[in-house]
Amino acid sequence: MEYDIRLIGRRIQEARRAKRYTQEYVSARANIGVKFLSQIECGKAGLSVQTLLSLCEILEVSPNYILMVNIPGEDDDPLRKCLSTLTPRQVQDVEAIVKLFAQNCAPSEK
Repeated sequence: MEYDIRLIGRRIQEARRAKRYTQEYVSARANIGVKFLSQIECGKAGLSVQTLLSLCEILEVSPNYILMVNIPGEDDDPLRKCLSTLTPRQVQDVEAIVKLFAQNCAPSEK
């Protein structure tokens, strides 16, 4: 597996922006400096597992999304492939739409 520090930083930044969180807010919650978060997002600094997990919890994304260049099985699933091109915010929107669709398709209980 490849460790792409720029991709990791870009995904963290996209997830943060999708939540409309500032670097100041995220760094304060993660107990890291704003400058360090900026360096992570720019792909100029790596991060510890603990910091990664903290950021994932704050941003509500999975570590797999942040770390994996190619998620195993992605090519086998056309829906997963389509979702992989979306930002975390767009994925949240798709999830909300699918939930509404599923609720309206479910047989009504009497």
